[in-house]
Amino acid sequence: MASVSLLPVELARWDQAPPGDALCVPVWTDVRPLRGAAGLLDWRMCGRLSRMLASGKVTGAEGEQTLFPSAHRLPWRLVLALGAGPRRDFSERRFQDCVRRAFAAGKGLGVRRLALALPGRDGEKAASGAAATLTSRRALDLVLLELDAAPGVVDELAVIAPAAVQKELGEVLRLRAVRSAAPAGPRHPRAAARRAPR
Repeated sequence: MASVSLLPVELARWDQAPPGDALCVPVWTDVRPLRGAAGLLDWRMCGRLSRMLASGKVTGAEGEQTLFPSAHRLPWRLVLALGAGPRRDFSERRFQDCVRRAFAAGKGLGVRRLALALPGRDGEKAASGAAATLTSRRALDLVLLELDAAPGVVDELAVIAPAAVQKELGEVLRLRAVRSAAPAGPRHPRAAARRAPR
């Protein structure tokens, strides 16, 4: 099972993270300037992502993927900007698609240590409906579902989420680790009795 850790949206903590292969961040069509993990990444990269947006090389359109090197400015060698479409009507389905694309890209690139930014609260004022109900907790649940559905694709996954939800998400990961460490056994006492030798 892949190891999963948490990182807040803080450059100081990113700088202390173990070296990784790729950082994956969602980019919206309707959130400018960039915010959250994408905004922090852009600041550290001296506005490189903003320049790509200004030139039209990156738009944030749903399904878009743009890969570029981090130029040693981050602990991850590569950056993958995932077009997520408009933030105002973002949905669980579109987020799951982003996660699947991130894992598929990692597999195609042969990288095993990924960092993935959750949608977070960036652009929250523009969010409504399904977008407003996709909490960080629900987003993490969806990431773990996709991770379990693709065993062996990722060895290490760092999930980037706002500092305010780190404690809650940490409890989710702790319970996941406890469940995975529990010995597999019969689900019901009668099943155990049927299997017992006579």
